[in-house]
Amino acid sequence: MIKTQIIKENNRPVAVILDYNEYRRLKEIEQDKADYRSAIAVKMKAKKWTTHAALKKQLGI
Repeated sequence: MIKTQIIKENNRPVAVILDYNEYRRLKEIEQDKADYRSAIAVKMKAKKWTTHAALKKQLGI
């Protein structure tokens, strides 16, 4: 694994070099958070909810 490196300019961090797998892992976390926030927003807007069991019964599953 490549060690994370911080690039500085005038003693201030301006960029980061990190392992590609770590980058992918962080992007997945970011996407999971976005999905979660989207689900919460939909749930807050919904007026009526159906339980999983009721939905299965309705669909005849």
